[in-house]
Amino acid sequence: MEILSLIFVAIGIILLGISLIPTHRICLRSQRTSSGWKFLSFLIVFFILGYALFGYQLSQGPPSPVNFNVSLILFFGSVFVVLVVRLSIISIDRIEALAAQKQYRSLHDQLTELPNRALLNDRIGCCIRTSKRRKEPFAILLLDLVRFKDINESFGHSLGDFLLQDVSKRLANIVRGSDTLSRFGGDEFVMVLPHTNVAQAVQVSLKIASSMEEPFQVEEHDINLDISIGIVVYPEGGQDSVTLLRHAETAICEAQRNEVVYYVFDPSQDSSTWNRLVMVGELREALSDNQLVLHYQPKVSLKGNKIIGVEALCRWNHPDRGEILPDNFIPLIEQAGLSKPFSNWVIDTALEQTAKWSKKGIQIKMSVNLSVKNLHDHWFPNDVENLLKKWGVHPSQLILEITESSMMVDQEKVNEIVRQLKRLGLNLSIDDFGTGYSSLSYLRKFPAKEIKIDKSFVMDMLQNEGNAVIVRSTIEMAQDIGCNVVAEGVENEETMKLLASLGCDTIQGFHVCKPISAEDFDKWLDSGEWHLKLD
Repeated sequence: MEILSLIFVAIGIILLGISLIPTHRICLRSQRTSSGWKFLSFLIVFFILGYALFGYQLSQGPPSPVNFNVSLILFFGSVFVVLVVRLSIISIDRIEALAAQKQYRSLHDQLTELPNRALLNDRIGCCIRTSKRRKEPFAILLLDLVRFKDINESFGHSLGDFLLQDVSKRLANIVRGSDTLSRFGGDEFVMVLPHTNVAQAVQVSLKIASSMEEPFQVEEHDINLDISIGIVVYPEGGQDSVTLLRHAETAICEAQRNEVVYYVFDPSQDSSTWNRLVMVGELREALSDNQLVLHYQPKVSLKGNKIIGVEALCRWNHPDRGEILPDNFIPLIEQAGLSKPFSNWVIDTALEQTAKWSKKGIQIKMSVNLSVKNLHDHWFPNDVENLLKKWGVHPSQLILEITESSMMVDQEKVNEIVRQLKRLGLNLSIDDFGTGYSSLSYLRKFPAKEIKIDKSFVMDMLQNEGNAVIVRSTIEMAQDIGCNVVAEGVENEETMKLLASLGCDTIQGFHVCKPISAEDFDKWLDSGEWHLKLD
């Protein structure tokens, strides 16, 4: 019994000694709880000394059942300590692994496993600090796959994802260990090249273009891809991450416009050209930062002398440039590839306001302008239907305005989208009528209930007899095919009275009210200033 007791004590001492190793590892790794684990280490050492002293007493005294039971209890106590320490370090390892995985996922793109925008901005920040200290340049290359969207639509998104993975692998073979390759979003990638000047960045760009010459093989398909590259070099191209990336987008727009492989951002170029290109990059921020707002211009019936609707018109509250009117940025929406998110935002915001007015008892129709991209997007009718359901707005309250010129581009596709919109119960309007050269036979078939005469004909119809004839003919023709006529650009009482005498149904323009915010519209409506005098 004495020998067995000594064996239990010896094994207990060994187990406690073994438990000191993981306990020490935990102390080094767990900063917040290290004091507690250090105390546990002290207790383990204390127990080891106690076990050793008890073992010495066992060897000197006569055997007894009590000593055997105590040695057995001490043995199982050491087993308990070893298990607790072992399970603790397993749990800590698992938690740290999950935290590391979560951090990795938050900083990397799930499809390509490349650094995402968050990690990219951090790497650019590191390069800026290093370059400032060492007074040396570094380059940023923004890469865009030409016509990738066409490939996605033709072969499907699954094949497109495989293609993006192959592209990322091919680009990864070009970068150095100190470089950063990031997926910027969609079909765009960014390379950050430390210790790189303009000439070296150009050489890398040519190497990238050369690597793309070999076709990609995805699911037995040979796919050829071209690439556009925008180059910006610190410090000439900007002093911070946001400015550098914005100028890289500016450069890539210029590369695509000139149909060249790469373009280097040059701040010394004509300022008006660069201002236009810079705005393209800023439009992305405008959508995400709530810089865009909607104003509403009333449409007043000349026959009933009442407001029958409003047109939603966008304004850009730029943080540096102030308010920017739509004529100065709407043409850039398509260039920035933002037609779909911009249109969805406008319709979403307009329907939200329509719902608010309906709750106040203000029942008016909301008009929203469409772009030619909307009329070629087969998902657009579904997007509109979802937004109508979201805000609980009846389809008859929404009027979608289609420019006459956009109707004439790919008429078969346009007609299909229009049929789907019409099936939803929406009202369609032909905007800017008189500028698109559409045929009368096509107009008769087009399911529009409203025709808007372009303001260029209305504004000077008092002085220009030719424009007055066009307006008169348009009113007669529209009424002949059963359409309501809206005259845009009515800026004085004389024009309004002339339109009334010609049988025009509705007017819109500064004479009634300029585009105003929803809050100002409510005040204007309550003031009664909109009542027109036709006597």
